[in-house]
Amino acid sequence: MAEQKIEVKSPKITIAPSIENELWNAPWNITLTADPEIRIGTASFVGEKEMGTVPLSVELSKEYREEYETEVLSMMVKWAFHFRNIYEVKTEADHEDDFGLKALKNSGFVFRTNEGRREFYSIVKPKTAWTGAYLFIGIFLGFIIGLVFSHLVVGMIIGVVIGVSIGLSMDMTANKERERVTGKSLTR
Repeated sequence: MAEQKIEVKSPKITIAPSIENELWNAPWNITLTADPEIRIGTASFVGEKEMGTVPLSVELSKEYREEYETEVLSMMVKWAFHFRNIYEVKTEADHEDDFGLKALKNSGFVFRTNEGRREFYSIVKPKTAWTGAYLFIGIFLGFIIGLVFSHLVVGMIIGVVIGVSIGLSMDMTANKERERVTGKSLTR
């Protein structure tokens, strides 16, 4: 069986780790999808990692920055957030880097602070929203229960209560895990 190659891919660009077993400690090569021989830059998570937070650095060739920087940032953040214990991605830029600052804002990063010429940004993984999903599942199941027992209203109430209870429980569990990993409460 062939080993599955790790890469993040869009119709325009492909981002792949330079060292497959060093995803968090080695640069990722950014190439054009149409011509993988053209390397347009690197992205990496190299740097000081904190509980639940990883740094992201993107370096693109000057002629590709305006077209691809937002897409690269978005793709790498999305990839990082697939990991259960990653809740925030941080980065920095020179305050005079118009392309970089625009790309950060366009990909969802929020300004946090500055030190001299450096501005620091981060993006936080959205909270889970299981309650809403299970509410709809509960309504559907309540409708079925109501039809089976010829009491549609009672069935719907039971379904909604069960759905909301499960959703709230899952959201609370996810929020406790986030707080355990990051040390930060979502209510602060």
